[in-house]
Amino acid sequence: MIRIAIDGPGGAGKSSVAKLIARDLSIIYVDTGALYRSIGLFILEKGISPTDRAAVIDQLKNIDLKLKFTDRQILLLNGVDVGDRIRTPEISMAASAVSAIPEVRAFLLDTQRKIAKKNSVIMDGRDIGTVILPDADLKIFLVASPEARAIRRYKELCEKGVETTYESVLSEMQERDKNDSTRDVAPCVPADDAIVLDNSSMTLEETAKKIELYLQLAQDTKKSRRLYMFFRGTLGPLVRFFGRVHVTGKENIPKNGGMLICSNHIGAADMFLIAATFPRQLRFIAKKELFSIPILGRLIRALGAIRVDRKGSNVDAIRRSVDLVRAGEAVAIFPQGHRYPKVNPAETKLQNGAGLIAYHASCPVLPVCIKLKKNAYAPFRHVDIIIGKPIPMEELGYEHGSTAEYREASNRIFGHVLSLGGFAPTALPSPDEHEH
Repeated sequence: MIRIAIDGPGGAGKSSVAKLIARDLSIIYVDTGALYRSIGLFILEKGISPTDRAAVIDQLKNIDLKLKFTDRQILLLNGVDVGDRIRTPEISMAASAVSAIPEVRAFLLDTQRKIAKKNSVIMDGRDIGTVILPDADLKIFLVASPEARAIRRYKELCEKGVETTYESVLSEMQERDKNDSTRDVAPCVPADDAIVLDNSSMTLEETAKKIELYLQLAQDTKKSRRLYMFFRGTLGPLVRFFGRVHVTGKENIPKNGGMLICSNHIGAADMFLIAATFPRQLRFIAKKELFSIPILGRLIRALGAIRVDRKGSNVDAIRRSVDLVRAGEAVAIFPQGHRYPKVNPAETKLQNGAGLIAYHASCPVLPVCIKLKKNAYAPFRHVDIIIGKPIPMEELGYEHGSTAEYREASNRIFGHVLSLGGFAPTALPSPDEHEH
């Protein structure tokens, strides 16, 4: 069973994208907005103001809505197919008004949940991820600039022969956005675990493919999380005990949401110590050589590690890391790119991967410092893992996203790592020839 929730303001393309994804995945598309539009249509045809709460509630007993699924969704209002009559700006405003009435939402809630309980579905609306399907496998909050959405809706209405103007559509859209986002009941806001996707400059097909990618990532994560948490639960305590690990700053770890974790790199044990320390699943960026080791390779692959070629192109690794972070995952990277045992981390070279990922994922960065005597692992040697506060993207100095900015951001991030361990932040060498 697959359940996908797509929320967002009007004109972001929710319905069109949802229909395309439903076709690609062979699942049922449920246009929840059409349900509210149908009630708005019924109310207006009765000569009732959609803002007259008492009158609207009184009419609910006279409304019978049924959904039929063939090659498309057919909505029957008291036995009659509403067709495109519900797709006008006037009905959009009426739908926004009636959807703010708690009794109307309760009237439709059971219908929507019953459909999702029996079928693999994709639903779009304004509170699917927060109210209708709070346990959806994937939650998307689809946004676009008001101007981009108004142009799309204007073209759509013109193709259907509706006489209007771009200025009128934009004005009505802005008014509806305000009503939907500020109402007391089920406002149009993203769920805490929703992925915010801006498709202002994306085509319908590009938007659908991106959402399908996020679904695949979510399903892959679900599979690997069980194994990951099993190993963490069984081996974590042993690693922490025999590694003589002392953790500081654990309260700084965000409980959810995408983030990039950056640490200094001393040895192969770094990944295991950090994983044993964090309460949530981490996706480590690991060198490709580790994947070729028979048992270890299969294990880290099953645990969701990201393969990187330190001597070749890392476009795929960077792109996958960015997508994972945007999907709410925690990705861990070692900015130094190599292990540096017995070396002061302040005297090592950096690569640009951390700055590059943070920019394109628009995420906070969590600095972590591994500190131990002589910067080298040894039996029974005490290890300190110090976790700093998340660094907001705004503090990394981005303006346009350039190689120089990625380098500077990586330096700033690693400066935080160094300060956690008390290492002197001496002038850092330039990135080596294999920088990202």
